[in-house]
Amino acid sequence: MLLEALAEYPYEGLTRELLSLGMSWAVMNAGLEPDAEELADAFEGALLSLRGRVKAHTSKMGRNDRSSFDKVLMAWFGRSAPETYGELFELIVKETIGLLRGGKLDPEESLTAVMVTKDSTYLGVEYDGRTSRTPGKKPQTDHYAILPAIIKQPEYYERQSGFLVPTTGQKAQIRLDPLWFSFMALGFFTAFAGFMGGRYYLMTRQGVEAFWPYEIEDVLENGLLPLTGAGLSGRISLSTEELYEMKLAMKLAEEGKTVTENVYPVTLHLISLEGQVYTELKTVQLNLSGLSDYLSSYVRKIESLSVGGTQIFVELKEKNLTVRKYPLWALVDIAEKELGKGVSGDGEMLAYIFVKDLYRAINGGRRELINDAIFRLFRQGRALLEGSGRASGEFRKVMRTFMWREHLEVLL
Repeated sequence: MLLEALAEYPYEGLTRELLSLGMSWAVMNAGLEPDAEELADAFEGALLSLRGRVKAHTSKMGRNDRSSFDKVLMAWFGRSAPETYGELFELIVKETIGLLRGGKLDPEESLTAVMVTKDSTYLGVEYDGRTSRTPGKKPQTDHYAILPAIIKQPEYYERQSGFLVPTTGQKAQIRLDPLWFSFMALGFFTAFAGFMGGRYYLMTRQGVEAFWPYEIEDVLENGLLPLTGAGLSGRISLSTEELYEMKLAMKLAEEGKTVTENVYPVTLHLISLEGQVYTELKTVQLNLSGLSDYLSSYVRKIESLSVGGTQIFVELKEKNLTVRKYPLWALVDIAEKELGKGVSGDGEMLAYIFVKDLYRAINGGRRELINDAIFRLFRQGRALLEGSGRASGEFRKVMRTFMWREHLEVLL
């Protein structure tokens, strides 16, 4: 039933990927042919597993979305629209659980009702708060919710296009019943890797339905959720692809988490409100398997040396607090500052160049390239520390620890 429903969805792109992620929770907990009670239990379990990100900060709804959802939520549930998109998604899933348990929505009827007209795509049944029915030739649009702007608009507009010019051709307005909307909402929470600086970070796995039903638990719980969780807990933002992937892999290594290789490649969607429109600024294909292996080994070796009494950490001041960092972590932070501030002097971009070289060497899987990158930084760092070149006090402090023989052995 779920495979057939997804196959009937007529478009590729972000919405489809979110729907498939949301449906994956039902497949994982109730199989491919769930009844209403099983689906309600699966939704409850998903909300419990996702509770941290369900309560995470998201943006306020725009005026048009707020007005539209006020009307449909009042019809569906007798509720007005909340302020934020996160609150909207949580509300719809919780209320849909009640509809399923109360027998007001039939999953099979909803999932087999997909209609494409000239102006709209209708997913599910017409639901007016009391009864549901399969849409006729002219569906009642007031009985469906529109796709929210933070999901719909990124599929229409990209930074590289002209102002308000669709890049993927005209798409019909997508309208959802409570069940389809709940799948999309759970997919959003699963993909959610943060909302920082006015930008959404969403991670999806194209074709995740290929893992239904037997492998999806591993891909979801040991793949996508650790990745998005690391992005959330580390508040990792994108300056460059290399630094984003390094910091994500560093966070996973800190937390001692391994990610199943089946989940890769993961697509990172960077979505921002540009003017009055949410646009997809960038999509990035992520594969952290090589980085995670190297950085997990790095952490284990430093922790092992610490147990033996050799401390290889850098103490730095952050917001009037003293923090201890792994030397490589501290250097990555400096590299990000270099990009933001445009460092001048003999040490200009030295940290970023090294991090980028190390990133490429690790992903290339060639040990000699890793060795070359490390020794190059050591030569340049030694010349900087012992010569008259200018560099920040923070950079000098990090390099003094970074260049210890014990740390060199860990890096190699």
